[in-house]
Amino acid sequence: MRVKLLDAAEAVLREEGYAAASVRRIANKAGITHQAVFYYFGSQEELLLALYRRSADQHLERLQDALNSDRPIRAIWDVVRDPGATGLGLEIMALANHNDAVRAEIAEYAEKFRALEVAAIEKHLADRGITPRLSPQMVSILTNALARLLVQESVLGITTGHEEAEALVEASFAHFESRGESESHVEPVVGALSEGG
Repeated sequence: MRVKLLDAAEAVLREEGYAAASVRRIANKAGITHQAVFYYFGSQEELLLALYRRSADQHLERLQDALNSDRPIRAIWDVVRDPGATGLGLEIMALANHNDAVRAEIAEYAEKFRALEVAAIEKHLADRGITPRLSPQMVSILTNALARLLVQESVLGITTGHEEAEALVEASFAHFESRGESESHVEPVVGALSEGG
């Protein structure tokens, strides 16, 4: 029954937004009485926290699998750009603006994600003898930020500049994925941002 309620809550958030995710609306979607929500979760907040944890754990699993690949930086990009996770993620972020418990949970998971990504990037670069101008932390932040921005804009129908951004990212991946290359091989793409192209 817990899974059924979590599935119903996710459907409501995806289809109608977090503001519609009342106990009664979720219970109705699950085809059960609203008292069942309190029996299984105790409160609406606990149900929504459980939904976020489930989503975050699924993301964590995908991320761990991706980071074990030969191309972890590209893998981070691919995981973050999953359009299936975008709608739910945006609704949970909107909910976090009004809920301290959800906001704290997001921050805790985000730190886990960042630590995993940084460790994988550090290992990847060390294994290839690459000393980039950007720290692994900055690579993680920029990869996540740009990937999320492009997906969110695409959902809204905004595509201006996307092709150029994706070309820059692709060129950067080629440098980061090089084996045994020196810092000078990594600099051109990064340097393009500060040297006027």
